[in-house]
Amino acid sequence: MYLDFIAGLFELTGLYVIGNKNKIGFIFNLLCNILWIIYVFTNKSTYGLLLVVIPAMIINTRNYILWKRKL
Repeated sequence: MYLDFIAGLFELTGLYVIGNKNKIGFIFNLLCNILWIIYVFTNKSTYGLLLVVIPAMIINTRNYILWKRKL
């Protein structure tokens, strides 16, 4: 299964799109975070990744809300 590659692709795409000042990039990053969480639980050996993914998901949601308010 290539879930890690798909998650990485969503993450890089999201970052690129946000750099172009397009808020849809936040959606890509949220999808990426969800895929990483699924990846962690299907592999059962990379739980440390959750220490990065869950806070990143919270920060990403916060940033999306802030961008939405300013636009």
